[in-house]
Amino acid sequence: MRFVFNTLFIITFALLLTDCARISTPTGGPEDETPPILIRSVPENGQTNYTGNTILLSFDERIQTQSIETELIITPKPTGSFRTRVNKNNVLLTFFEPFSENTTYSFAFASTIQDVTNRNAATDINLSFSTGDFIDSLRIQGKIIDLYTQEPAENVLVSLYSASDSLDILSGSASYYSKTDTSGIYQFQNLPGGAYRIYANDDKNNNSKADSEGEKYGFYPDTLLMDQSLSDINFTIQRLSTSKLRTLSARNFGRYYDVTFNKAITDFEVITPDQTVFRPLVKNKVRFYRNTETLNDSTDLIFTAQDSLGTILTDTVNYYFVESRLDPDAFTYTVSPDRNGMAPIDSITLHFTKPVKSVNLDNIFFQLDTINSIPIDTSSSLRWNSYKTEISIPIDLPSLLGDDYNNTTFTLTEAAFISIENDSSASLQKNISILSEEETAVISGTIQSSYEHIIVQLLDSRSLKVLRESHSREYKFEYLPAGRYLVRVIADLNHNGKWDIGNILNNQIPEPVKFYYDDFYNTKIIEVRKNWEQSDTNVSF
Repeated sequence: MRFVFNTLFIITFALLLTDCARISTPTGGPEDETPPILIRSVPENGQTNYTGNTILLSFDERIQTQSIETELIITPKPTGSFRTRVNKNNVLLTFFEPFSENTTYSFAFASTIQDVTNRNAATDINLSFSTGDFIDSLRIQGKIIDLYTQEPAENVLVSLYSASDSLDILSGSASYYSKTDTSGIYQFQNLPGGAYRIYANDDKNNNSKADSEGEKYGFYPDTLLMDQSLSDINFTIQRLSTSKLRTLSARNFGRYYDVTFNKAITDFEVITPDQTVFRPLVKNKVRFYRNTETLNDSTDLIFTAQDSLGTILTDTVNYYFVESRLDPDAFTYTVSPDRNGMAPIDSITLHFTKPVKSVNLDNIFFQLDTINSIPIDTSSSLRWNSYKTEISIPIDLPSLLGDDYNNTTFTLTEAAFISIENDSSASLQKNISILSEEETAVISGTIQSSYEHIIVQLLDSRSLKVLRESHSREYKFEYLPAGRYLVRVIADLNHNGKWDIGNILNNQIPEPVKFYYDDFYNTKIIEVRKNWEQSDTNVSF
C-alpha cells in the first residue's frame, strides 16, 4: 500500500515539475500595439548621387514583410525586379538591374513591414533618394471616389504617364504609381517637371493596367503641366467596358432568331427589313420573333446597336426562321407597383415576357363592387415601350373612385393581351386603394446650383435603383413607403435628360453628380417612416 502511495506521489511531483518547466506565453500585461520604428536606412532619405543597387532598412525590433513584392510602390518603376531578405531587425531589397542615372526614386512601403509579435505595421515608411545631383521636389495630390456611390475609393492604383507617351492605363505601364488611402487620398512626390496624364483603377490582378471588363477605372481629363506642385486633382472611377462593340453570333434558337453581342447594349434598332418583332432577352442579346416572315426564307437583317459609351455598331446578318419542335417561351407578366396602396395620381405598369401583338380593351376594367365596373379610359395615353413588352396605364384614383369608394379592383380577364405568338394573357385581380398621407412619407428640398439643367433622383439606399426623378430645382417626392433613400443630383450638361457616364476613349468625363448629405448625422441616407415629411433635403451643387 505504501509502495502505491509513493509511486503516485512521484508521478504527481514529476507532472508538476513538467508543468512548471513548460514554456508558455505570459498572461496579463499590456498587449504590444507599437509598430516598428525605422532607425536607419541605406541610402538615407534625401540622399543624392546614390550608386548602389540595394535598399537597407533597420528597425528597433524584429520585423517581417507582408506582400512586399506586390504592395511596395516604387516611382518611377525601375527596370527589372528585386529580391527581399529579412534578418532580425533588417530588411534588404536587392535589385537585379541598376537604377537609372540622374533620377529621383521614391519608395512607399504602405503596410508591407510589420513586427513579428502582433503584426503591427510600420507607418509612414517612405524613402526618396536620387542617382543624380539633386532631389526632384514637385508633388501631385488628389482624391478618388466611386462614381455611383460618391464614396472614397480605397487602395486604388493611381498611375502617372508622360503626356508625350502614347500609352495609357488600358494599354501599358506608367512611369509613376501611387495608391489611395482609406479616405481615397493619393499623393505623388519627388516628381520632375513636365507634362503628365493621370489615371486610376482598382488593380485587382496587380498587372498595373485597367482590365475594363472587370475593374473600375477613371481618369483626369486635362494634361497636368508640372512647373509647380498641384493639389485637388480629383476624379472618379467606375466599371465601364471599353472593348469594341461587335456581333458575336446571329443564329436560330428553336423557333427564334437571336443576335448576341460581346458586351451589354443600351439601344438596338432594325434598319431593314420592316415589320420585324424583337426584344432584348438579356443585356447583350436580342431575340426576334416570327411575324410575317416565311419559314426558311433568308434575308439580310441590317441593324444598329449602341453600347454605354455611345459607340454605334451597324451590321448585317443572314436572317431567317425554321420549324422547331421546341416549346415556345412562356407568355407571362408582372405588375408594378406590387403594393395595393397607390398615390392619387399614379400608374400601373405591366411587364411582359414577349412582345404584345394586340390588346382587348374590353377585358381591362376597374371593378368597384359586384355590380359596378368602370372600363379604362382609352382617351388617356397608354404608354408602350418600343419593344411592346411594357405598358403603363395612368390612373386618376379620385376621379375614378369618387367619394363613395375607397378601393377598387384592377381587373384583367383572360386574353386581355395577345402575344406575337398568339398566346393569351392570364387573368388578374389587383386590389387598389388610395394611400393617405398618414400611411406614407414625403422627401422634398431645393437644389442650389449654377448648372443650367439638373436631374434629381430618388434612389433605394441599398440597390441604388432609381425610384423617382425630377427635373425641377424645387423637388418633392410624395407617397413614399417607409424606408431608407438617397437623393442624387446630376448636372445634365448636354441637356439630353439622362446621366452620361463618360468615355475614356474620347476623353469624355462623367457628368458631375452629388448626393444629399446630412452633416449633423454624417450620412447620405434619408430614413423616413409613415406620416413623416423630410423637408429641407437641400443640395448645394
